[in-house]
Amino acid sequence: MASVYSRALQKAAELVGGREKLSKILRVPAAEIDRWIADQAKPPREIFLRIVDLILDETTAAGEAGDQEPPARDAAGASRYLD
Repeated sequence: MASVYSRALQKAAELVGGREKLSKILRVPAAEIDRWIADQAKPPREIFLRIVDLILDETTAAGEAGDQEPPARDAAGASRYLD
């Protein structure tokens, strides 16, 4: 199974339009992005935190595009009405 680092990098690359664009945003060589995604190395903590911020910013922006809030769910994923 891919590490959390690899999965986060893959998601960030997907959200911004590819690995090359992600490398430009993070200001790191594309070869480093490839190594991190392949689990050959871990990104430095400050880079990883920037990746997490990027994912949160992109997914929040996408979520704000819709007018409806998602239905409330409990930890098991079942829909619940909250009073």
